[in-house]
Amino acid sequence: MPPPVQTPPGKRSTTALRLGLGVLLVQLLCLTEVMAAETMRLQLRWLHQFQFAGYYMALEKGLYAQAGLDVQISPGGPGTPKPIDALLNGDTDFAIANSGLVIARMQGKPVVALAAIMQSSPTVWIVRADSDIYTPQDLAGKRVMLMQAQESAELRITLVREGIDLSHLEVQQTSFNPQDLIDGNTDAFGGYISNEPFWLQQQKVPYRLINPRDYGVNFYNDVLATHETLLQQRPAQVEAFLQASLQGWQYALENIEESVQLIHQRYAPDKSLEHLRFEAEQLQALIMPELVQPGHMNPGRWQAIAQSYLELGMVEGPIELDGFIYKRKVATDHRLLYQVLGGALLALLLLGAVALRFARLTQKLRLEVKRRQQAEQELRSSNLQLERLANTDRLTGQWSRLKIEELAHTEIKRAERHDFPLALVFLDIDRFKSVNDQYGHDVGDCVLTGVAQRIKTHLRDADSLCRWGGEEFIVLMPHTDLDQACLIAEKLRALIAAEPLTGTIGVTASFGVAQWQPGQELGELVHCADLMLYRAKKLGRNRVERFSPCTILPLA
Repeated sequence: MPPPVQTPPGKRSTTALRLGLGVLLVQLLCLTEVMAAETMRLQLRWLHQFQFAGYYMALEKGLYAQAGLDVQISPGGPGTPKPIDALLNGDTDFAIANSGLVIARMQGKPVVALAAIMQSSPTVWIVRADSDIYTPQDLAGKRVMLMQAQESAELRITLVREGIDLSHLEVQQTSFNPQDLIDGNTDAFGGYISNEPFWLQQQKVPYRLINPRDYGVNFYNDVLATHETLLQQRPAQVEAFLQASLQGWQYALENIEESVQLIHQRYAPDKSLEHLRFEAEQLQALIMPELVQPGHMNPGRWQAIAQSYLELGMVEGPIELDGFIYKRKVATDHRLLYQVLGGALLALLLLGAVALRFARLTQKLRLEVKRRQQAEQELRSSNLQLERLANTDRLTGQWSRLKIEELAHTEIKRAERHDFPLALVFLDIDRFKSVNDQYGHDVGDCVLTGVAQRIKTHLRDADSLCRWGGEEFIVLMPHTDLDQACLIAEKLRALIAAEPLTGTIGVTASFGVAQWQPGQELGELVHCADLMLYRAKKLGRNRVERFSPCTILPLA
């Protein structure tokens, strides 16, 4: 019997290395198959349309597959469960909801907001152009079609903040059909700026929009949400789904025509290409990709949105949002991980190649750090821009109603603590509706801007000017008693009436002045000044009236 063949030591090492590499490749293939088997379900809010383009593109372009996910997208609409209900019942892993998602969280339901796709809501009032409805105040006594409270919260809170009691409107359950507006079955239709206006244009019906954003109401919309339990049990899959979805949105917004064609072909064949293009244009303005990264959320805005729902009585306080807003993680490049593992194994034989690999990796990491620093700086700039947009009135450039309420609460606390005087002036442009009717709303806008500029240039640095709504303004005057405030108000009244604001168009204004009293809330102070404004109007307009407990009001 011949002696056994002895394998040289060097050859044994090479054989063992090859065997180890083979085992590693098998393990990596098994890992890929496991990840590919991860099935995730997404429930949309409505029927297929461009509103959900980012998710379609993430699926069609293989972004979900690259993340190891098999995603199923289900449309919503009539006859389907509400997305939040489907999420809580375990019928879906992810859902698209509006800002009402925060109500569920405040009610103790385990929902988590992953990303807000629309930075502003598309919900608007739509009225016929030949109607006499121009502002929320004009809706008093009218028939209005509204979706359920959670779906139409932006419209309802606008009415409340403009001083309109919902009981003074004839609220109709929406038919989801703008033909009712054409047929005269309703006076105002609550709809989406990206849908119904296109249909009215096709029917050649002139219309007018009343947008809550113009009155300081600015909610997130189309919020990607998940169940808290899923996030705890499968955090890597949730993160992978989120990152792939946001990449899909980035692609959709950078390739709108391709996205429109694909959606029309595979998802919404009954919706025309023209309608999809119109929807894309409107939604891009609401998503604001040029200002913020897709999916951006600001905790302060969520607090303000939750406060709005409290004002409407749709939820009870307190506002506790811990765990509601998902903290996004840095995406992991698994391919880079595999390359590093392969490089570590090859280092046994190719030390020089490993050194080169790490040199390249170091350079790549440096570039990545620089890119992320630039992205963080852009995000900070975007946040400042968003804060400015949220705090100022778009037409006049003065403080918004939301901002002046914030400032007023601070000044009231300071006045209570230090016993400082604090006054508030409420003014209204006299017969402003006749200016709009006679010269048009463009001229009316110029008059509003002119009045604001004229007042602002003659206020003190400590005073704050706010467009309260329509043609009404408020001036908050810290360290000012009633006598001083009346002198300033009289000066402003004379200044407005002194000369025309634009061309030959001149206006006057009526003023109500009140001084804050200890224990008084902002709403009470505004009410006192408003009573005096009402008195000034009844006594002939173009005058200043001051509030005192013994003031006798004229009869209506």
